[in-house]
Order: sequence, then C-alpha cells, then structure tokens
Amino acid sequence: MTEFWDVYDGNGSRTGRIMERGTPADGDYMLCVHVYLHTPDGRFLMQKRSEDKQSHPGIWDVTGGAVQAGEKSIEGAIRETEEEIGITLEEKNLTYVGRIKKRRSFIHIYFAKKDFEERDCVLQTDEVSEICLVDSDEVLRIEREERKREPEYMALLQAAMAKYTGN
Repeated sequence: MTEFWDVYDGNGSRTGRIMERGTPADGDYMLCVHVYLHTPDGRFLMQKRSEDKQSHPGIWDVTGGAVQAGEKSIEGAIRETEEEIGITLEEKNLTYVGRIKKRRSFIHIYFAKKDFEERDCVLQTDEVSEICLVDSDEVLRIEREERKREPEYMALLQAAMAKYTGN
C-alpha cells in the first residue's frame, strides 16, 4: 500500500499538500518520529534495521518512521511502535522531548515508558531484524558513534535522558 505524507514548510507547519512516500521537493519537509521506548528500570529498546532497508541497513536504531498524512506526530509514534515491534502504546505512555529540523524533514522525539520485555515484541521483519534492551549510556553511544547524530540531536537526547530517567 502506498503511503502518503503531509508536506510541511520550513517552519514545521502543514502546507495543506500531501506527497507520496519519497524525498520531499526542495523547500518542502516531511515529519518523522523517533521513539525512545524504555522500561521502568531504565532499559531502552534498540532495534537493528533490516538488511533490506534502503537507508541505514543493518544499523542499530530506535523505533520510528514517517508520520502519515492526517496523523499527529504522537499518533505516528504509536502506530510506528506497534507496526515495527508489536508494542501497543497509549498517549499517556509518551512524553514529547523536542523537535529537530533536518535538511528535508522534521523529527519529533518522544520518550515512551512501558513495562515490557524483549519476548513481548513481535518484529516487523522487513523493517527490524533484531532487538535488544540496553542502558542509557549504550543508547547515547549508539546514537553518537553509529548513527552519528548531530550535536543538536545529542544535546536534546542527553537532556531528556537526565530528566525522564534520572541518568
């Protein structure tokens, strides 16, 4: 099934236009979500991207993806989490951390607290090949060294780790 996304302007506002899944035109943006799913004892779920993924195949990452046309970002975060790893979230589980502007997208970052174990996950294998639960230091290492997140992203993530998990 073809996905459609809302088109956003450089300020992060919907333009009223939609686009088919792909790369936004110059001056247009799409909206993505990143979900840092963590257990009450502070372990974070990391997922390894399928080798068949077009971008960043085989790389450890967090749950996330594009927000579909008509969705709010929190709805996209809930949908992506259920689709990719089979964990059902409710809005009350999610805390909005902030927004990062990239070259052709905005990323809304959420922390999601949920009591679960790896065995509770059902992987969407065309998206995710494996998962693991790691501590906050390992999340920060992966994001900094493997995903090579921008300093602005890392600052936002580190502040959220300190505020929401006490680490």
